[in-house]
Amino acid sequence: MTPRLLPVDSVVPDALHRALLRAHTHSGNVDRSFTAQRIADRVRVSAVPMGIALDALAADGLLRSRRTGDGLTIYYRGDLPDRAGVDQRRPTLAPISRRELWSAISPAWLGCEEAATEDIAARLDAPVGPADRAWLRLRLVTWTAAELLVLSSTRRWALTTRGLDQYERLRRVPPSDPQVWAAIAAEQPRRRRRGGLDWDAVGRRLGLPLSRLTAWADQAVDDGLIVRTDGGFLLSAGGWQRVDDVVKVG
Repeated sequence: MTPRLLPVDSVVPDALHRALLRAHTHSGNVDRSFTAQRIADRVRVSAVPMGIALDALAADGLLRSRRTGDGLTIYYRGDLPDRAGVDQRRPTLAPISRRELWSAISPAWLGCEEAATEDIAARLDAPVGPADRAWLRLRLVTWTAAELLVLSSTRRWALTTRGLDQYERLRRVPPSDPQVWAAIAAEQPRRRRRGGLDWDAVGRRLGLPLSRLTAWADQAVDDGLIVRTDGGFLLSAGGWQRVDDVVKVG
């Protein structure tokens, strides 16, 4: 049975990174070139959107490309970092949820209608560690292939109508437990800080005012996962376990 193809925006950046490095390393060509079809087969997506993603990577500098005489685009490794050289601290220690990434993209975009990768990354950086820039660029190109974003000639990202619609739909639904715990994990490095949880910062990461998080916090207090104090909130032992669980899954 032919494996079912995945939506391109669901491709995990780390998996795309591994596929690109493998295609470069194991290319049978002297110039180490590879096609979009080879990468698409590896991550189980259609070759057409993968070609769009790789074109965006080439425009962003992580790859290089050229067109052959018969119209086929061939790709080469550009500035794509080695796996050993990629700092995965933020995605690994505190996974970045889809909601948080949209919440980082939209304010940067609304400010000037285009956002540089560094502008978005700065909003994702956290006390637990910085967001990995290569990871972020790989995620942004898959969203470009899904027609959620577009990359300008100046290497800046803008929301498409489809992307803005998805962001607005996401804003209207309550945050899920994994999304909130991932945001908490980003703001509360384990055992590094004894002070209270910065609930304002958690809300900003999720693009939510505190009033939208009140019901979630009340339930977490009832469940014994966080403790309400005069100064805000503290994580209980059970809350720390939830943070650990989210980090392991991420």
